[in-house]
Amino acid sequence: MRRVVGGLLVAAAGIGAWTGCTEQIIAPGDCPDFCPNGQIVLHDTIFTTIIERDSAYRGYVQAYQSDAASAAVVPGVESRPFFKLDPMPPRVRSVPGSATDTSTVPIFADSSRLRVTITSKDTSATNLHLKFYALPLTVDTVSTFADLDPYFSGPALDSVNVSDLRSRPLIGDTATVRIWGDTIQTDSAGHVLIVRSDSAFVIFTSLDTLKAPFNPADSGRLAFGVRVAADSAVSIALGTNESVNSGPVMEWFYHYTPKDSVNAKSDSSLRAPSFDTFAFDPPSAPLDSNLTVGGVPSARSLIRVNIPPFLHDSIDVVRATVVLVPVAPVPGVASDSFRILVRAVLADLGAKSPLALEPSGLAVVHVGSTDTLRIEITDLVRAWTVFDTTAATAFFLGQLPEATSFTEIRFYSSRAPAFRPALHVTYIKRFPFGQP
Repeated sequence: MRRVVGGLLVAAAGIGAWTGCTEQIIAPGDCPDFCPNGQIVLHDTIFTTIIERDSAYRGYVQAYQSDAASAAVVPGVESRPFFKLDPMPPRVRSVPGSATDTSTVPIFADSSRLRVTITSKDTSATNLHLKFYALPLTVDTVSTFADLDPYFSGPALDSVNVSDLRSRPLIGDTATVRIWGDTIQTDSAGHVLIVRSDSAFVIFTSLDTLKAPFNPADSGRLAFGVRVAADSAVSIALGTNESVNSGPVMEWFYHYTPKDSVNAKSDSSLRAPSFDTFAFDPPSAPLDSNLTVGGVPSARSLIRVNIPPFLHDSIDVVRATVVLVPVAPVPGVASDSFRILVRAVLADLGAKSPLALEPSGLAVVHVGSTDTLRIEITDLVRAWTVFDTTAATAFFLGQLPEATSFTEIRFYSSRAPAFRPALHVTYIKRFPFGQP
């Protein structure tokens, strides 16, 4: 028992000595020997020479591979979509669905109905027209604006006043909804407009056999070109095969007489394009010493960053932004815009470098603007300086979406010392904690 009491007294004496030295409950804290001896200092630096060996490459996405086709008339540029329809069999089974009677009979076209979808529109355009023209069957994906221009010089097969059609009253009676699946707007010429839930304009135009003749020798193949017009400069986009439920579609209405019968039967069949694309004039300019993003075929720019050694492992990146100076404003309608996407390079193989799936930055470019573009890439620079210092320190700039329009932007490259790309980094040095 004496040993225990003695031990407690010694422990109490030890506690009393500690509290007497450091514990001052009612006094301000003062522990200079245990407090950190450094300060947090925020550094804000624009690195103007660490971007090097930057290059532009063209040819990633062609116009016929894009999910929209540009139709535009803007100062200095005109763009026209065109497409060729899949063949339509000139004969059908005399007894559809029969397993024994495989005989066929010819079909006779009565009329057709063409559907196009305006997926992107200029809301400021007035008196907006879509004009349809017949093109030769020799048209293909490499046909140029100059090749097709003569076929746009004659009278149009049909013209739809989209602005007038959109101003018409909605028709939503039971019979209309049953036929069209939605409320519609229509004009005296029989054009029909349906506004989808995504705000796209679906437009139907009826064509008789003079405007859209069915030639059995050509298996019903037809090619069309589309031209846009308005009271002022205008730019819209039509959906293509590559988009979801927005590409052109032709519905043929025909009749045929089954074998051993004198009564004709009516039917219809849908045909999508074998290809759809667009051509514009003047074409995209050749690449030069600048960085190019966009256009058709689409161009991308590769930017390589030589990270200074002191940024590795000794700093914490608060924010990082790439700074790009445009060479000239983007041509087009002032209300237009497009996005530029930053994607990290997984391995630096030049134009064929594999890219990360997830974007590392995004910015919007407004047509006509010459403002310096700033794209935040904080997470990417943090990854280079902290998480994987062996990663390729490079990224690509690409347009989003690609090859849907003639619009492109050019930035000064590192070959232009006064306007070269820069990396703006805000960082703090690692905090030097004191030792007890």
